[in-house]
Amino acid sequence: MQHSTFVSSRDHRVFFLLLVLGGVGVAGLAVDPAEAALMNYTLDGGNSTISPGGNSTISGSVGGTSFTNESWTMTATADSNQVQSGTVNDGTTPAGAYFLPTTVTLWIGGTSSPVATVTMSNYTSGSNSFVWGVFSSDTSATYGQGRHASGFSPADLSTTPYWTASTGAGVNNYFGGTPGIYNDLSASGIWTGVSFIWSTDKNYMTSGGTLVLTGVSSGANGTWTIANASAVPGGGVAVLLAAGAVRRRRR
Repeated sequence: MQHSTFVSSRDHRVFFLLLVLGGVGVAGLAVDPAEAALMNYTLDGGNSTISPGGNSTISGSVGGTSFTNESWTMTATADSNQVQSGTVNDGTTPAGAYFLPTTVTLWIGGTSSPVATVTMSNYTSGSNSFVWGVFSSDTSATYGQGRHASGFSPADLSTTPYWTASTGAGVNNYFGGTPGIYNDLSASGIWTGVSFIWSTDKNYMTSGGTLVLTGVSSGANGTWTIANASAVPGGGVAVLLAAGAVRRRRR
């Protein structure tokens, strides 16, 4: 026997309501619900197991907490669908870049038992409004063909014709390292290179107070990791409920 679907006027109302609450239209039944492409971004400032080894450490204070020769890690989780592409001028030569505005966390002393964990604060400097985020930059024109950098930095994306970026932290392959450090921030991978962090001539506001660096050791090999995080469905639950309301009337 051939089955047919019957939906009462009341079921029509329920079905429509669930579709609206789910954030999709009727045409949305033909496509998968939108999902946020969440990615975890991690910058390990120094890993002594990577040849030639050595750890990048920082000394200074944040709020009322002092630290000396501590390791550091920066992390963020963000939707890679929100990545923006443009050109940044680092003061010498314009460079192609990708930037993903997001909340950035600094772990001082490691992620297992940190001395301090703070969130980097957006700020205004002169006429520029800087927001923190994930970056990847093609710095070949300045430092030589194939030399790139990725990590975390504050930037003002409203300036034209070039974005305005401030000193951040990351890894580069200027003196060796993994190819492909420059990318659109949407694909998983692990890259190694020389780690860098802003110098002692800059202070930054954080959720834990002003971050003041009095000493930075550089030249260590760091690790830059992009990994898939959990996807967030847009309206999926409501659509499934709506489909159930129809199926219950099928006979």
